[in-house]
Amino acid sequence: MPVIPQPTGVHARSRRRLSASSLVTWERCKRDWFLTRRLGIRVATHPEMLLGHIVEDAVTAIWMERPHPSDGMDEGATRWAPGHHGKRMEINSLDTLKDWLRTMMRPIVDRMIEQLNIAWADCLWKAEGRSITDIKRDKLNGMVKNAIKLQMAETTACLEANGGPHLEAFRNGGDPFGTPAPCWEEGSGTGWSEPGEPCSWWEAWEIARPWVKDPRIVSAQRLFHPSGWAAGELDVAHRWRGSIHIVDIKANRGSGRDHSGVAHQLRFYQWLWNETRDHPHKPSNRVEEGYVTEANSWHLADGFIHKAELIEDLVAETTRLQIIEKNMGATSLEDLYLDTGKPSAEGRLGCEICHGLQTCDYPRGGQEQPLHSLIPDIDIHPAGSPYGAIGDLPSRVTVKGALHGHWGPMPNHYGDHVIGAAITAGGKTAVIEEMGVNQFPQLKEHNGNVVIVNAAPGQWRGMIRLYLDTDSQIISEGEANDLDIDRIGLIPTRANVSGVVISRGSNSGTNAKGKKWSMATAHIWDGTALTEVVAFGRGRSESFDNLRVGDRIKLMAAEIGWREGTPQLRIDPRNTRMTIESVPSDTATDLD
Repeated sequence: MPVIPQPTGVHARSRRRLSASSLVTWERCKRDWFLTRRLGIRVATHPEMLLGHIVEDAVTAIWMERPHPSDGMDEGATRWAPGHHGKRMEINSLDTLKDWLRTMMRPIVDRMIEQLNIAWADCLWKAEGRSITDIKRDKLNGMVKNAIKLQMAETTACLEANGGPHLEAFRNGGDPFGTPAPCWEEGSGTGWSEPGEPCSWWEAWEIARPWVKDPRIVSAQRLFHPSGWAAGELDVAHRWRGSIHIVDIKANRGSGRDHSGVAHQLRFYQWLWNETRDHPHKPSNRVEEGYVTEANSWHLADGFIHKAELIEDLVAETTRLQIIEKNMGATSLEDLYLDTGKPSAEGRLGCEICHGLQTCDYPRGGQEQPLHSLIPDIDIHPAGSPYGAIGDLPSRVTVKGALHGHWGPMPNHYGDHVIGAAITAGGKTAVIEEMGVNQFPQLKEHNGNVVIVNAAPGQWRGMIRLYLDTDSQIISEGEANDLDIDRIGLIPTRANVSGVVISRGSNSGTNAKGKKWSMATAHIWDGTALTEVVAFGRGRSESFDNLRVGDRIKLMAAEIGWREGTPQLRIDPRNTRMTIESVPSDTATDLD
């Protein structure tokens, strides 16, 4: 990784943290950003949505190959899809190197198809009428072929530049960058020429190999801003020229497309790369890596290269992005104005195109901006007692008591390192913790008898929890005056709600400590508001995983939690009860 990321765990992604994709969505439609990025509402999975990461792993795995400098290599001998060795091939030039790389196409594509089938089988919500067989082998062959062609063009340019400015540094100790380009083999290789000799084909391949996301690493590989408020998962960085060429890999066609979105994305990576060069945990280089001088997208379906215009004033861009990140954090569900009858650009989530339950979708050809309804326009109301309205879920409370037992930073259930304490009053104790990283750093400054204002109530593993963010305060008892104080023992920590499932999602992986994790989500809407329901690990029952969009559910004793300033309900496998009224299977995805 070019910069060592901050510690993260179960869902290493904060919904408040600025990223390239969230920025693109925000600048296209703030209302759609809130629903998809802040609340996490998803759409049904199309096969093409699974293709990106698998293609990235496949093509970067080819670039990580190291041919023997003189003995040749077996046909089809790829580390990513082993077991397909053919006859020995002589490799003595870039042309024969390209020929050898292309012998890997069959085993590489075989594994891509295998991974696509596994990913499709694991999807909780598939697009109606779509199948993983819609992705044809010829399409995958073309992507791999174009990936080889584009990287070979880089290698040819490197050879024509006699290895570039870092040739002798590579010869004297291998990859001179603190974070080396991933390679299947350890060490620097044995094909380096003597100092002063012309660059060889083997050396050009080694030097031109870019930094890429390593397919052997299962956790996220991100660049993190030193202050933590922005992050990005860069695909490729070519460093052999003495300057940086950033590349974003796209598993689509580039010719004839509108590239405004990807241009925003590439410029964000340019800015983030610049911001992270002085990161305190960045490994040191033996050479000067230089600045970003190009930012391109490689469209592997047709081999098209889009070159984005770069940011000229990076200081001004930092100010602009800080304002955007602050504005993102100030938004709430009320800012959507879901009952309005016409578009308005006014307000925190204003848009001059969409209104009500509709938001702007990604353009798919032509000039007209398409709309979609992530919240369905259906007749639904909260169920009667004992079920309450989602819109009436408890929001904020004010408590007083003795603050003590400060702890942290420690990872919360999402893996974000937060600080916390405890507050005790009348024999009752509640855990206090930040809602997210650096959401309330001043907690450590307070002790003893205090009043905590605007805390978000919830529960986790049977304990009352009060979450603090930028809307919270800690004041002295003398400053409380006429504030209404809530008793800790009477704070609501569980909820009974009903609604229709409007979105499904799941995620799993391995955290930085090597521990596996999994979670499944369902967003439900009851006509008054929507909320995210989450099941972690053993809380993922078969009935919850089998929920379909359109199912109407009732939840009793769901734990109230918070994520990024938004209420969230969590399944407690011991106490939460769920009743499901399933829709017929042939209409289960009609809300897409």
